[in-house]
This record gives sequence, structure tokens and C-alpha cells, in this order.
Amino acid sequence: MGDAYLSLGEYERAIDFHQRSLAIAREIGDRQGEGVSLGSLGIAYFSLSEYERAIDFLQQGLTLAQSIGNRSAAGNLFNNLGRIFAELGQPELAIVFLKTSADIREEIRDDIQGLETGLQQAYTDTVADSYRFLADLLLEEGRIPEAQQVLDLLKIEELREFTNNTRATWTSNGLQYSELEQPVINAHTDLIAFGQTFYECQQTGCDQLTTLNERYKLLIEEYKNQVKEFEATIRDNRRDDFLYENPDNLSGNARELLEANPNSVLIYPVVTDEKLWLVYATARSVGSIKVNVSQGELSRTVQRVGELLSQQPNLASLQATSQELYGWLIKPLEEALESNDVEQLIFVNDRVTRYIPMAVLHDGEQYLIERYAVSSVLSPALTDTSERLGAVDATNVLGLGLTKAVEGFNPLPAVAEELDTIVRSEAADATGIYPGQVHLDEDFTLERIESQVADHRVLHIATHAAFVPGRPESSFIVLGDGSRLKIPDIETMARRLNNLHLVVLSACQTALGGEAGDGTEIAGLSAYFLEKGRAEAVLASLWLVDDTGTSLLMQRFYELMASGELTKAEALQQAQLSLLYDQDTETRLDTVRASITVQTTDGVPIAGNTRLQHPYYWAPFILIGNGL
Repeated sequence: MGDAYLSLGEYERAIDFHQRSLAIAREIGDRQGEGVSLGSLGIAYFSLSEYERAIDFLQQGLTLAQSIGNRSAAGNLFNNLGRIFAELGQPELAIVFLKTSADIREEIRDDIQGLETGLQQAYTDTVADSYRFLADLLLEEGRIPEAQQVLDLLKIEELREFTNNTRATWTSNGLQYSELEQPVINAHTDLIAFGQTFYECQQTGCDQLTTLNERYKLLIEEYKNQVKEFEATIRDNRRDDFLYENPDNLSGNARELLEANPNSVLIYPVVTDEKLWLVYATARSVGSIKVNVSQGELSRTVQRVGELLSQQPNLASLQATSQELYGWLIKPLEEALESNDVEQLIFVNDRVTRYIPMAVLHDGEQYLIERYAVSSVLSPALTDTSERLGAVDATNVLGLGLTKAVEGFNPLPAVAEELDTIVRSEAADATGIYPGQVHLDEDFTLERIESQVADHRVLHIATHAAFVPGRPESSFIVLGDGSRLKIPDIETMARRLNNLHLVVLSACQTALGGEAGDGTEIAGLSAYFLEKGRAEAVLASLWLVDDTGTSLLMQRFYELMASGELTKAEALQQAQLSLLYDQDTETRLDTVRASITVQTTDGVPIAGNTRLQHPYYWAPFILIGNGL
């Protein structure tokens, strides 16, 4: 009843019921129920802006939760305390409590695997919201490297939610306290521990109650003084504090990713209801910029770009609208990109930004892809950059494709030519680029994948696919006989995927599976292929693309990779430019070797204006993971 009234916003009535519940729980010795009531009373008083009373109840609840080992409750209580201190204008203290909450939640991640799926999902939803709040607070305080670490946790948490996957493969190293924060959390830990002793004495009426009460008051005063000293130190030394702008304090995974990709920048667009944060990191600098655009306005503009991409004659409107996105996502970073000699943009996308084909962003003169190679990662922590594809003859490709119509799906007649031009099935094959095998239609079966994928470095699947957010059992790749390869089938052959380096899903909407609103489905099937011990990169498409254009772009991509002169991200960039500029592969390579930039006029390449030059044909392809 108390929870019901909380939900209705009738906080006084909620307090009445939770007080009665608390009394009953104490009378019958239900310590779990007592803790729930204390936490709920804290939330009710917080909602009434009676913060001191809210803190008192939450502290009592925390004492009880820790004494009975209820870590999930402790995580929630630390989170609620953090939110109160944020509301009180004490962001430094709020961050300490929110970090503690995050660490507790990461520690118990493995322990929830035995829970019923619905309970796991409810836990995951709550955690993701808390991480986003902490990241926003850190960014408001200018604590960029710490915010980056939290954003990595957020990305992992979203993938847990997205895939219903709570296994150890989606884990992290948690967050670290600074030298200034550690004494505060130590003092608070001592206070909570003593609070349990004091509480037990209260319950039993022990002889030491008066002495313990005096000691408890002294500990509270010491803790408050510790907090005041901590906040003053943080504020006095803010400009010089190593926490704020030292790239060495990025997560280890982020540093490794930047070291593996020289002249690159990690860009985290962080979408909140009222604003957009751009967090960036290079090997030499970090920074954050607040952009005044709401999530609603950003979403509407992204949707408009999608509509204009399908209206191919309306190129001018597309460029004008994508220029708005450029103004929000790239223009604020231009100075940092130039001063750091950036050549590659690596996005860790968030919410609606996952729907944006970054290559099509336009600055009024040229597309983003004309200046930078572009790729994305699910999270630096989930990105393996330990190797690149080897020489052509050492890189076997398993090509699988559907050419004919099957129930519910149109034919893909260009798939046969696509795979024939990519895969060299035998020594006498004059058209293929990489050695390997091709299996079409009825020969494209689950058994074929299971028996042969372990012997190949590249898995190229040219077929239809669909991904349903949060429902892996309903997500699938269409096999050659019209049957469906479901996500659980990918899981069962996990060990066979450990030799893979690259998975190419050259199909219709393989990365975009529905209208989820926040873009979490953009990771699509790639999240399953990119788990630890499997492939390192996935190339997929954001929308349904003409299969003739797809065939040509895929051929160019492999030809450029086979040159041995380009990374995967660069090969994709140049393949896209080959369509934009209407050039063949050798011309593109010659241009790259000579470091020549093809000049454009009002965004229209001077090479001509053939059908495939429109962004609709080359912009949807995205590279996720290891771009080397």
C-alpha cells in the first residue's frame, strides 16, 4: 500500500503505511522487511524534499542491509543517498556514494545469474539509469576521465539489458576512488558499521547504550567534518586536480584502444533529456562539451535524415538536415580534432545517435567520410585490438548467401556475383580476391556454418536478417532454405567462432531491427559475434540497401583490404568514397597513396552524378569493433 501511494505521489499516506509496515517488521523480527520499509521511507521523505529525514532513514536502511548481507539493497540505498546529495548541491559527495553504488552492483553481477530472467532484467534496468545519472553528474563537474569510465560501464549495462546476457563475458573492473575520496568512504563505512552495533544495543536495551550513543554522535561529527574538508579540498584544487583532464586516468581499455589506433579520437555522445554531452579522448588530451539540444529535437532530426535518405532526388535537403547533426556532433569538436591531428573517429554511440549513419554528416562543403575514417565500438572494454587481418592468402573467407525468394523475403539476385567477386574458391578462380568457400541457397545451412566456420578468418553472410530488441529468441538470420538461424544457435557454436576476425553481414537491415526508440538494437546481431573469444569486428548495414549497390561496395571493401595498405576502417572509408566519387579501386588507392583530396562543389563530386553516388547506397554501412 505504501508503494502504491508512493507511485501516486501521495507521500504522506505512503509514509503512514510504511511506518506501520516498519513497526510490524520489527515486531516479528523480519529484518529484510524492516530494511525495505526504511528505504521506502527515505524515498518518500526525499520526494517531499525533507532531505535530513530522508538521509536518516536511508542510513538506517543501509546499516541493516549491510548487516544481513543484502548487497542489492545496499547498492540501491547508496544510489538514493547520492541523488539526495546531488539535489542538495553537494555533487562531490554525491559522486562518492554513486561510485560506491556502482561498485556494489558490479560486484554482485555474477551472483544474479541464477535469478529468474524477469528479476535479472529489473535489476539491469535500474542499474543503467543510475550509471547515466552518475556520468551526467561527473560531466557537469568536469571530471572527464571518470565520466568515461562510467560511460563504459553504461555501455556494458545496456548490452546486458539488450541481450538478456548476464554472463561473466559482460563484466568490468568497476570504478576507483581517488585519494581524496577514499577517506570519506572509509569514514562512512566506519559510521555504518558502528551504527549496526548501536542498533543492536537499542533493540536489546544493553547497558552500554548511553556510552554507545555518545560514541555514535562523535563518529557522526567526525564524518561530517571529513566531508566538509573533502568538499573544500576538491573545490580549491579543482583546476589542478589530476582527475579532471589527464588522459592517463581513462580506463585501461580506452587507453589501449587509442594506442592501437594512432591519430584517432574516442567520441562518446551522451544523450540526456535536455542536452547532449560530447566526451572525447585522444592519446594526448580529453575533454567534454555540452551542446544545448534536447533528446526530442535530436531524435526528430535523426528521423528526418532517415526519411530524406530514402528520397534520393532530394540531395540538397538531405545535406542541409545532416548539417544540423554535424553542428551538434562534430562542429564543437573541430578545434580538438585539428589540434590532435585526428584521422579516425571512433564513436561509442548512445541512444538515438546509434541510428545516425555518421559518414553522411555534412559540414556544408563535404561529407564527414571525406575527412575521416569512421568506426564505432560497443565499448572499449569489449573491443579486442590485438591483431589485424593477415595477408590475403592466409585469410580464408566463408561466404554464405541467399539469392532466391523465400517466404516473407524478396530475392537477392546480386548476392551470387557479390560472393563470386570476393571469394576465390579454387586456384583457377580468376575473379575472387580472398581464398575460401561459397555456399548459396540450399547449401547455406546451419550445419554448414557449424562444420566450416572454425577454419575461416572471415564470415561473410549475404542474406536477410532481423533483430528484435531484448528478445534474442525471436531474432534471426535467414538461411538458404528459408529457415532461421536464431541467436541461441550462435551461442551454441561459440567455441567454433574463436578463429574469426571479421563478420560481414551484407544484408538488409542486419544492424537495425525495429523501433526501440533508444537505438539499443543497432548493436543487433553484432553483439553476439563480438563477445570475448569470438570475432573482433562486424560490418553491417543500418537499412535496406539495393543489393546491386551493396555488391559493388563489398567488392571494393575487400579489394582495398587486400592491398595490405589500409585498416578495415580505412578500407570502408575508401570503398564508400569510391561510390561517392564514381572511381574504381585502383584510382582510390592511387589517391590515398598520393594523399590527394578530391575537391567537391556544393557537396556534389565533380566526377559526375551516377545513381550509386547518392549516400543512400554507401552511407548505411557501419564497422563495429576492431577497425585495424
